[in-house]
Amino acid sequence: MSKSNSVEQQKILRVFKLINLLRGNIGKPVHKLAESLQTDPRTIYRYFKLLEALGFEIEKKHSKFRIVDRVENPTEYAYGTFSEEEILFMNELVNKSSHKNLLKDSILQKINIRSDFRQSVNQLFNANLGIFVDLISRAIKEQNQVILSDYYSLSSDSVSDRLVEPVAFNNNFDSIYALEVESKEMKMFKIERIGEVLLTSKPFKYQALHQPLEQGLFGFTGKNQFPVHLKLSKKAYQLMMEEYPDAKPFTYSKNRNQYFFEGKIPQLPGLARFILGLPGEVKVLEGEELKVYLTEQLDKAKYF
Repeated sequence: MSKSNSVEQQKILRVFKLINLLRGNIGKPVHKLAESLQTDPRTIYRYFKLLEALGFEIEKKHSKFRIVDRVENPTEYAYGTFSEEEILFMNELVNKSSHKNLLKDSILQKINIRSDFRQSVNQLFNANLGIFVDLISRAIKEQNQVILSDYYSLSSDSVSDRLVEPVAFNNNFDSIYALEVESKEMKMFKIERIGEVLLTSKPFKYQALHQPLEQGLFGFTGKNQFPVHLKLSKKAYQLMMEEYPDAKPFTYSKNRNQYFFEGKIPQLPGLARFILGLPGEVKVLEGEELKVYLTEQLDKAKYF
């Protein structure tokens, strides 16, 4: 491969890594993005302009940037993007006009750029995650340590490399349960927050500390047991069953239109995010720790 081709491939890879880092609900400052991609802030701003030209919306809040993915929010209008049905409909309408029409050609070109490219990016992003799963699976089989490069931590809002000994995937294969070598603790790592998976030839050193994966409720595992009793609206109940089917054994109903969740959860953030996302739809009947945590999160959300 020529040097010029190699440089171009590195640029393309860097752009897709940037898309990876910008996805999610929490933005990241430019200097952190530059550090993760081993480049300078000026280059990051140039990439922002490129992504915006290709139909992405880059949002800035409190000096942090993220991609606004409107396609994944069906209740909102997807400005700047089109669904498959919309594309077919618009193509049909435009093609009914005269063949010798430059405006028609321009419109068709923009439709393809703002929809097919976005879909292709999502396909490439998902394919990249599939490669990560394959590499981690190989490390588990060969019992070798792995570096999760440029891993984004939601709790600390930081990006760093993590040397881990992978033990198992969760049921959905979107997270890896592994021993973090530095802390000597078992942790869950989200696959989509990994910048790159680097295999090593170093064998496991701390197998005695490996613990079996305990599938937890609401996306979290742990040894804590927080008792919780909730009253759910029908909407909240339906969403809970769709998003967290493992919670079904802990739910029950009364009088056909009253729904409840009662059980113990290992950690609070997952359930708290679910409740905060449905204002007025969930009432906490019992669970003092959960009430305190929700109050803290609401205090953080006060912008005015």
